[in-house]
Amino acid sequence: MSSPLLNNPKYKDFCIRYRDNLVRYVVENSRHRITWQQYEMVKAMQKPGCSVAVSSGHGTGKSFCLAWALDWHLRAYPYSNAMITATNIVQVRSVIWKELDSVIVDVNKLYPWMTPYFVKEAQRYYALGAKDSWYIIPKTTSKGNPENMAGQHGIHYMCIVDEASGVADEIHGVLRGALTHPNNRYVMVSQPTRPVGHFADAFGKLKDMYTTLQFNSEESPIVCMKFIREKLIEYGGHHSPEYQIKVLGRLPDNLTGYLIPKSWCEKAQSTAIEHKEAWGWVLTVDVAEGVHRDSSVWTLAKVSGYGAERRIEVVEYKEYQSIDEKVFAREIYSVIQDYQSLTVAVDADGCGRTVILELEELGVTVERIHWGLPPHSDADKKRYKNQRAYASVKVREAIFEERMRIGQGKKVVEQACRIPYKIDEGGRYQILPKDQMKAKGIKSPDIFDTHCFFFLVDYVPAESMDNDQDDELIKAAMELLEQ
Repeated sequence: MSSPLLNNPKYKDFCIRYRDNLVRYVVENSRHRITWQQYEMVKAMQKPGCSVAVSSGHGTGKSFCLAWALDWHLRAYPYSNAMITATNIVQVRSVIWKELDSVIVDVNKLYPWMTPYFVKEAQRYYALGAKDSWYIIPKTTSKGNPENMAGQHGIHYMCIVDEASGVADEIHGVLRGALTHPNNRYVMVSQPTRPVGHFADAFGKLKDMYTTLQFNSEESPIVCMKFIREKLIEYGGHHSPEYQIKVLGRLPDNLTGYLIPKSWCEKAQSTAIEHKEAWGWVLTVDVAEGVHRDSSVWTLAKVSGYGAERRIEVVEYKEYQSIDEKVFAREIYSVIQDYQSLTVAVDADGCGRTVILELEELGVTVERIHWGLPPHSDADKKRYKNQRAYASVKVREAIFEERMRIGQGKKVVEQACRIPYKIDEGGRYQILPKDQMKAKGIKSPDIFDTHCFFFLVDYVPAESMDNDQDDELIKAAMELLEQ
């Protein structure tokens, strides 16, 4: 079915003016002045047959550019098709698809005669009378069925892949397989969450195929310094892989695959901890999964502060090979008798349940740790896959900021500097599961795990203990006076 727009004499002039000129389209029609980074991006995307890869930190205006590119492509090329896809289509619909609404308002205001000819629905933006042949669609990438991404072809076809670093190579292969005409465009935009894959290769071995752009949030005129300072604190400084990926828009310096450098760990064994507030005793426990597997460990430390101010001073730890869970519980019970109001925290998964029940039978209150669960806050859920990742990164930050003294001995260092991690497709920290660590020849880091537990539990300040004791003494003295 022919679109009635083609019979409008104004439309021919519109197409002549803006075809192959996205820069002009944005500059002349947007109410916002574009930044130098956005200019570079739209300039790269306007070239017929382009392949573009944009690696970017937060807030540089990528979604603005993508929304304008989609509207331009639909309006300036009759019977064109475009698809925008990502691993998280909800993100696309809530950000880029929503940004598209603002673009449509701007363009319709300047060209009111065009308003009736284009219709935007929840899952399709199309030309009136040509819904199935002249359109833009959002579509999620499917790891299980990459062939579902096939079928898009056309002389004027554009494919935009958001969050491209997390998209599997086989899906990129299917998407690029649709670029059968020399004018077809392929645009990838992402934070560089993976050092491997098609998106990373665009900046390496495939760089001759792509126009590549890297946008640093620190250099963006539309990212305020307050935001940068907050992210420096939140992500743990310039050295943090998260800061380098999500703010600087580049792969991190530390590509060894391990969370904490060995030199940091060695230095942390002699770090002098100055507690700025009352500290309390905490004993953390990791229980081996059965006799002759791994080790059972308890670690004792002075703990103070909360959040980014937490300070850990490991005083002692002890490792047990091939010990029965009930015997281990009684060992712990004998240790804690020398400390008042000590907090005891035990890994509650697997064999740890037996130790907990035995300690509770002995009258000990136990905090249960389930670090396979998601973090508590919504903000942390966006940064860490689970509580294990959260606690491991907090150890890293505390060691770097000299807020943590770790246990003595080579074994502690060996475990702490061999914690393999990655940033997943959602930009979250993930610590490799222990079965994958074992496949890499890395033994279970039982001692390091107990160090991590200190960031998942509360403590009773020694100052409050002293106050309780003082209250008891005063009460006893008053009773004597009354006699």
